[in-house]
Amino acid sequence: MTRNLLLSFSAILAFSACANKLDVRPDNLVAPSQVNSQNLPLVLNGAKLGLTNNAFYGYFALSDYMSDDVQGLSLAGYENCNIPVNDNSLTFAYRYPYQCIGNANAVINYGEAHASETALNATVGEACLLRAFAYTILHEQFGKVALMKGGEDPLTLPERNTEADVKAFIENDLKKAAELLPDHAGQTLKASKQAAQLLLARFYLNEGNYAEALRLAELVISSGKFALQPDKFGDIFKYNTASKEMIYAIGETSTGNNVNYGLPSIYGPGGKNPDGTSIAGSGNTWIDSTMVKTYEDTDTRKAYYLKKTGTSITIEVYFLTKFPMEATPAYPICRYSEAYLVAAEAKARAGTVDVTRFNELRAKRGASLKNNSDYADAPAFLNEIEMERRREFVGERMRWSDMRRFGKATPWLSGLRQPEGHVLMPVPERILVLNPNVKQNADY
Repeated sequence: MTRNLLLSFSAILAFSACANKLDVRPDNLVAPSQVNSQNLPLVLNGAKLGLTNNAFYGYFALSDYMSDDVQGLSLAGYENCNIPVNDNSLTFAYRYPYQCIGNANAVINYGEAHASETALNATVGEACLLRAFAYTILHEQFGKVALMKGGEDPLTLPERNTEADVKAFIENDLKKAAELLPDHAGQTLKASKQAAQLLLARFYLNEGNYAEALRLAELVISSGKFALQPDKFGDIFKYNTASKEMIYAIGETSTGNNVNYGLPSIYGPGGKNPDGTSIAGSGNTWIDSTMVKTYEDTDTRKAYYLKKTGTSITIEVYFLTKFPMEATPAYPICRYSEAYLVAAEAKARAGTVDVTRFNELRAKRGASLKNNSDYADAPAFLNEIEMERRREFVGERMRWSDMRRFGKATPWLSGLRQPEGHVLMPVPERILVLNPNVKQNADY
């Protein structure tokens, strides 16, 4: 983010032991002046490492804790939507996306200076997508944030840009990514044109541009690169999966072949298997039982919950088990099924009840099919789409933005006796100390 920013080459990292997994640092660094066409992909990998710090789970689930999907004992401030400004996880949620942005800036700026080298397009395109995704995380969490494009004077203290500016920046990056990236070729850990298109469709859906959201969702569906696969729901979330349903995921490197990290460490029940091996998780985070009970018995997604008592509770609750225990965890960024639900919602937002795409997804999940006549009007169908999104994307960082789009966030906050400003997270206290030009979010 500064002229002298050091960039991590995650492809050649050797991680040293550290007491806090959320403070991983690379042993090999390079200055921006050393970036060239040969090592540009390594700088791109550094952007991914910057985003995750090889422990993306440390803040990936925070917004889901704020929602009605996730319940638990570990993060009371998030569950109550009253987050302490000195919370450690909050600092990670602010800091690590900017680490990603710093490396992505180096890739993008190099690509712009060497635009004639078309062999760099895929790398630069993925950097644009990652920068857009990092700013999306920041915007969803904090609202106004400072836009850093690389080369800023390190002695300046940037102010936060308006939300309109941030959203325009995200939109432009995703459009550029869609132009530069190639079609999906089965490599889910590499960005593709379809990944950028679907993220842009998601962006437009949230912004109320339903025509563009529908157009882009249909482009992804008609690309012929993906397929909804019955009875293979669990395969979607595996590292480097061959599933035709995963469009783009970000993976992490192994930490001593330990399989207890990643999202299972958040959502898992903990404890031991009959053979004595550990089950990931603290047993302190579970899924809303009312939502879980909406799955039909034939729905293949219903199998990815475990009902049992938690570590510190005496009642049985539902633990989410769709994320596999792996030494190299992966995090879903966008999945093919989203295109179907975006298409259905975009039409409903425009006043049309059309269950076609909605049914195509439900059929592959083993759920019952619906008729247009089952819904009195478009708002009634939207309620059903919202519920289907909960069943499909639980635990994937979608629910809080969905609650905002469906008008559920403000009533939720009211029920928790929290002000409307708590739809956002507070700016970390440390940021306010370091940069007096940054002002705290409303109601904190």
